[in-house]
Amino acid sequence: MELRTILLILAGVAGVTSLGAGPVKRYPLDDRPVYTVFVGTSAPTTVIFPGPVTALDGAGVAAKPAEEPPILISHQDGARFFSVRALRPGAAGAVNVVFRDRVFAFAFTSNGEPDRTVTFYDSAGDPLRKVPRPGPERLLALIDQAKNYAALAEQYPALVQRIERTTPGTETVSGYLAAVIEEAFRFDEEDALVFRVRLENRGAELRRYSPAHLGVRVADVTFPVALTDAPGAVPAGRSTLITLVIVGGPEGGRGHLSLKNGFSIVVPPVE
Repeated sequence: MELRTILLILAGVAGVTSLGAGPVKRYPLDDRPVYTVFVGTSAPTTVIFPGPVTALDGAGVAAKPAEEPPILISHQDGARFFSVRALRPGAAGAVNVVFRDRVFAFAFTSNGEPDRTVTFYDSAGDPLRKVPRPGPERLLALIDQAKNYAALAEQYPALVQRIERTTPGTETVSGYLAAVIEEAFRFDEEDALVFRVRLENRGAELRRYSPAHLGVRVADVTFPVALTDAPGAVPAGRSTLITLVIVGGPEGGRGHLSLKNGFSIVVPPVE
């Protein structure tokens, strides 16, 4: 089974990057460099992300002083920050942080002026910058995650914490075609919803539909699909599983759609 969106590999990292000077630093979210963080023995250094950190994997660091690590780290599940402190001069350590399905690599050293805070920000937190909608490659990655959700939840539970999921089972009938929403997923960062839908042909003939014109209706508003994985036809008496994605609002901007809404699938037939 292909889990290409979860192969979080740090490859081709070219050296150490330090983008700010002084004890308070700010970086745009970028998972390509290795971030050097200077830590001290008398005060903690706090690293802050725009949202909850899902996992940490370190070397030369530990959460308990009794383990006598060079670097002491403190982090609570669900928090968007963690703190580090050197327990002795000349200390060094490293940690990989999983945030929004990306890995950020850190190198800690006590050989320098200690940083007090290191803050990461993205365009969503900057009101002067417009947040672009995710492109086709990112939407394909969301479809992959939805298709492989069960396997990811079992093998990488920390990586599915940001994904909301429901199993509505709601049905929409259009002629001989019935659309049953088996699963719905929300990805907050992308403001995207992914639907896994079972299309049933309850007629005696092949039924065709237009994948490009599929839609998701909420009350009296129809959201066009941004991307879909659908064959465009259902044989007589058979069913097929399709996946579709909607992003933002129908007029542009963020839609902020909750999975608590009642959704129905619009399936335009092709005669």
